[in-house]
Amino acid sequence: MAAGVGKRLKPLTESRPKVLMPVAGKPVIYYPLKMLSLLNVNDVYVVVSYMREAVEDVVKRLGDELLLNIHFVAQEKELGTAHAVKVAIEKVLDYAIVVYGDLYIDSEVVAKALKPAVVKGLNALTAVEVPDVTKYGKLVVSGNSVLKIVEKPSEGGGGLANAGIYAIRASTLNILNEVRPSVRGEYELTDIVEMASSRGEEFKYVVIGSEHWQDIGYPWDLLKANKMALEKLRQKVVLGDVDVHTTIKGMVYIDYGAMVKGCSYIEGPVYIGREAVIGPNAYIRPYTTIMNKARIGFSVEAKESIVMENTHAEHLTYIGDSIIAENVNLGAGTLLANLRFDEANVKIYVEGKKIDSGRRKFGAVIGSHAKTGVNVSIMPGVKIGSYSVIYPGVTVYKDVPPKTVVTKDWL
Repeated sequence: MAAGVGKRLKPLTESRPKVLMPVAGKPVIYYPLKMLSLLNVNDVYVVVSYMREAVEDVVKRLGDELLLNIHFVAQEKELGTAHAVKVAIEKVLDYAIVVYGDLYIDSEVVAKALKPAVVKGLNALTAVEVPDVTKYGKLVVSGNSVLKIVEKPSEGGGGLANAGIYAIRASTLNILNEVRPSVRGEYELTDIVEMASSRGEEFKYVVIGSEHWQDIGYPWDLLKANKMALEKLRQKVVLGDVDVHTTIKGMVYIDYGAMVKGCSYIEGPVYIGREAVIGPNAYIRPYTTIMNKARIGFSVEAKESIVMENTHAEHLTYIGDSIIAENVNLGAGTLLANLRFDEANVKIYVEGKKIDSGRRKFGAVIGSHAKTGVNVSIMPGVKIGSYSVIYPGVTVYKDVPPKTVVTKDWL
C-alpha cells in the first residue's frame, strides 16, 4: 500500500510521497519489497495515488533490482486501507501478503518470522511490543490467535501493536466486501481480523522485535528508522574517491562517484550517496545519511541527520538531528540548533497540534528548494516550508509556511 500522502511528514511530503523517504540511502518502500522477494512472492501489486508517477518510477527500478514482477493499481479515492486492498484484489484474488509501504523493517528478520505461516497458507499478522499502544492498533489476543485490533485505544501502557504486515487467505480477503466505514469515514483493513475471527477464520500472530521495525508517521520516526538501518551496516564500503588525508572510523558506505576531500572526519555508521561531495574539513558524525549529489562543504558538521539529493551546505554550517529535503541551499553560517536551553524534549507542530517528539535533541525539518542566507539560525523543532527564503542574519523561532520570504526574525 503506497497511496498515502503523509500529511504529518510535511514539509517533506510537499515534494515526495512518504514511501520514497530515504532510510540509509534507500527509499523506505525498498525494505517491504525486499521482504516480499525473500518470501518468494512472484507478483507485487502496488496501490498508488499521491504522486503516483514518482512512486511508479522508483518502484519499477526496485522491482528490477529485487527480481519482482511489479504491477500498479490506482486508488482514485483514498478511502482507507481496506479500500486500498480491495482495489488491488479486484485485479487478482489469491493468497496475499499485504504490507504498508511506509514501514522500515529488517527485511530478513521479518521474512524469517513470517515464513512458517506463509508456507502453511495461514492467516497471520505481525506484531511488535511497544511501550505505548495508544499510538497504534492494539492486538487483543487469545493464545496465539488475534481476536481483534483496537485502533488507538484510550488506555495507555505497553502491549502488542499491529506492525502492518498481513498474510491473508483468498477466502478471508473476500470479507473486505463487507467492511463498513469507521468513525473516521474510512474502510479499515484491521476490521477484517475481528470479522474473520467470528467466522472461525482466525489470524495467528508473530512477534518481531521493536529494533527491527519502525513505522514512518512523523519526521522523528524517519530519523529513528535511519539510525536503525545504519546500525546494521556490517562492513566499511568505499566505492568513491577519498582523499588520503581523510579519517574514517567505523562502518561507512560511500557510493560510486562520491568525493571526500582532505582533512574531513567521518564517524560511522554513515551513508554517503553517489556523486556527493564532502569537505574539505567536514565532520560527518554517526547516523547521518547524505544522499546523491549533496554537498557538505568546508567546516560543515552534520550529526544524526538526513540530507537529501542535491542539497548544498557549502561552508561553516551545523546540521544537528535534522532532515533536509532535496535541492535546498544553506548559506554560510546557517545553524540548525537541536537542543533547548532547558534540555526538555523538543515539541513540534503537526497539523496544528504541538506534539512531543520524544527526543531531547531534534533540529529542523526543511522542505525542498528552500534557501537560507548567511548567518541564519533555526531553533529546535522548527519546520521550513518548501520554496521558502530566509534572509541573512534571521533567527527563526517558529514554523515557516511554504513559499514564504522571511526578511526579519520570525517570532
